[in-house]
Amino acid sequence: MKRAVTASLGAFALAAPAANAAVTLAHQGKAKPKKRVVTVKKSVTGAPGSAGQWGVVEVTLVVKKTTTLVGSKRTVRRTVVGLNVPVYPNHTGRSVFINQEALPLLEQETLTAHYTTSVDMVSGATYTSQGFVESLQSALLKAKSV
Repeated sequence: MKRAVTASLGAFALAAPAANAAVTLAHQGKAKPKKRVVTVKKSVTGAPGSAGQWGVVEVTLVVKKTTTLVGSKRTVRRTVVGLNVPVYPNHTGRSVFINQEALPLLEQETLTAHYTTSVDMVSGATYTSQGFVESLQSALLKAKSV
């Protein structure tokens, strides 16, 4: 009796790894859903934002949209990869000086804000900052529909 129990336990111990390998091979045979990534860059211009009596500020964003498809699951991620301010108050020497100092700071803040309008205002360029944020908000809303 002892020999029969020992023999059957030994046979089970030898058969268990083989059964495990068979189950593993069966799972490897199943096809994993393919992953597909599509990346598109688009330029979007926001509506002009008011800089008070000094004029308007207009922001143009370069947005990278990455769409990832895995099976039936779809993930969309948008990031701002560049921006330009083609229109800003520049009719006086003082306006040009203020905007040469303020606009690079606002642009840098926007690129680090990760697709939000939480941009710090620039002291001494309050009207330009307000117009910039208004136009940025408009551009981000347009980029969302792209």
